[in-house]
Amino acid sequence: MIIKNAKIYGKDLRDIIIEKGLITEIKECGSKHNQKEILDAKKLTILPSFVDLNVNLKNDKFSLTNLELLENECLRGGVGAIILRDVMDFDEESFELFLHNLKQRKLRIFTSIKVKENKNLATLINKGAFCLECESSLNANLLRLGMQYALMKDVPVFVRCYDEDFDDNGVMNDCPMSFELGLCGMSSVAEISEVAKIREIADFYKTKVVFDLLSLEKSLNLLSSKEVSLVSLHHLIKDDKNCEGFNTAAKIMPPLRAFKDMKFLKNALKKGKINFLSAMHSPKSISLKDLAFDEAAFGIHSICEFISLCYTFLVKEGFLSWEELCKSASKNPSEFLGLNSGEIKLGKEASFVLFDETKSFKPNSSSLYAKDTLFGEVKHHILKGEVLF
Repeated sequence: MIIKNAKIYGKDLRDIIIEKGLITEIKECGSKHNQKEILDAKKLTILPSFVDLNVNLKNDKFSLTNLELLENECLRGGVGAIILRDVMDFDEESFELFLHNLKQRKLRIFTSIKVKENKNLATLINKGAFCLECESSLNANLLRLGMQYALMKDVPVFVRCYDEDFDDNGVMNDCPMSFELGLCGMSSVAEISEVAKIREIADFYKTKVVFDLLSLEKSLNLLSSKEVSLVSLHHLIKDDKNCEGFNTAAKIMPPLRAFKDMKFLKNALKKGKINFLSAMHSPKSISLKDLAFDEAAFGIHSICEFISLCYTFLVKEGFLSWEELCKSASKNPSEFLGLNSGEIKLGKEASFVLFDETKSFKPNSSSLYAKDTLFGEVKHHILKGEVLF
């Protein structure tokens, strides 16, 4: 197969030859080829498929319908592989059936297992779970067990650093806006103190910890260059002022923070201090979001616009190049998952997105980005050399 006239990372116009699902040649446009199957990219930007390590099912509920919906949205949005976060609470037998189902899908779905009481972590990892996940505020014994199992089975553990008991019923960042709206704030120390705690525990047990969904300058500054962090895209481009008018679309977890934290995280991505960028896809039905702010669910529907959001707010304005962006959105997470993808290079898997930078659209009225114009559209998605659409 040949992809003709594609702009690699939005720049060099090239033909890409694919054989057995791998990139075998990258040639100047107009070169002669023997391949019969040809896809003319028509000067669209070609990028490696995005990989997201923090993706959730609709309303945090497992069903085949929700799983199929998620797969379709990911593939249409240019995301080729994900870690699906644990809301299933399977036993060993049902988990094995679930994994068998995942193998039949085109979207690569890796699974995490939540550290909980009466859960046979060793067996679930043996059956194919990729990683563990937990809240930093778990009781000490469960946290210790999670770290020990992660070390024993040599799997990473994603730790969400937040002490839920620190802020009683907090619903947004503790800031002037929360005071103005009369809403309970969520203090920064509830995250920062837990990052410090988990650092010490991880160092003691020598486990591979991913500091999950950090949202503050101080949190990221606590980490060394060897420690691994995941940050949501939204915390780089929106701040707590978006909660104005009791806007429940801006009610996400962790909460949107102050402008200075947003700006710091954005610059940290530029400097390579953030390992993984996530759309933090955690969709909720309108019936769970169109409520009073206190009662509305935390969550955001974002996987479909992931690449367009990145392009609009980071690439189009010249803050990042496509290569810089794809390091945290494709290359790093692909390597983390052990995939031979995430880059457009000889020998790499042919998993690409063809992206039209000229398109623009308005998100729906319930979106956090309802007042923004977004740019770019995924026109084709190719996985392992197969054109999905």
